[in-house]
Amino acid sequence: MTARISVTLPQFRNDAAPMLEAARRAEAVGFDGVYVFDHLFPLGSPNRPIFEGFVTMGAVAASTSSITVGTLVIRAPMRPAWTTAKAAWSAQAISGGRLTLGLGAADSMSKPEFEAYGLPFGTVRERIDAVRDTIAALHAPELQLPGVPPPKTWIGGRSATVRAAAAEFADGWNAWGGNAERLFIESEEIRAQAGRPFEVSWGGQVLLAPDQEALAARLAERDDADRLVAGTPETVAEQLQRFMDAGADELVLSLLPGAGWNSWDLFVEEVRPRLR
Repeated sequence: MTARISVTLPQFRNDAAPMLEAARRAEAVGFDGVYVFDHLFPLGSPNRPIFEGFVTMGAVAASTSSITVGTLVIRAPMRPAWTTAKAAWSAQAISGGRLTLGLGAADSMSKPEFEAYGLPFGTVRERIDAVRDTIAALHAPELQLPGVPPPKTWIGGRSATVRAAAAEFADGWNAWGGNAERLFIESEEIRAQAGRPFEVSWGGQVLLAPDQEALAARLAERDDADRLVAGTPETVAEQLQRFMDAGADELVLSLLPGAGWNSWDLFVEEVRPRLR
């Protein structure tokens, strides 16, 4: 069975209209889900804009009708557990049961955001406990809504501690970046730890170009080529297929904008048909 294919939304801006239009378009062209990030400011860029995750998720849920709406990932230590759980239930009701609540414990790259806003960063154990407490609150009887199923939960992060937590009390796990060989090892381990039906998803940035010349030009503009899935439609499809074969039930792709071409159109027309 082909993995679900989802995309992240253009959230790093001041104008909401293109982001909401992108969500509607993702639904129209057949992507399976749309995901939003959770940052107070983009990593390493305190002066760049970004729309807040939960508010964005509610707007996207209200602007679409069938596509999965998810977070990748809400940093649990940033909010009281019951606040996050209540917001998640609200988004689940607004969306008609389409929410995937991706949660994270926050890593060292997130620490400047916590410090800039006067939030305690805490120890690894404290941050993992915040994820656990949030999922516990999500399932508390007081928050249940009649006729609304609880949101599906993923935990994101590559550390062994985070993976163990996901296997213990979440519905799935998200890995961001890395290669397919690593994903295969980790997905086998985490499914064995979970011992129950359990989802594995992979997310990452994808630089898709129509031909080798265009690809070379785009790569020359960047200094992170080693962290991207990059290529023409044929080679990107081959790379993504490896993640699917490694155990990914869902791919969440940040399709980088093209220079003279639309990356989403190119993906839908020339990459997705190659995936099996």
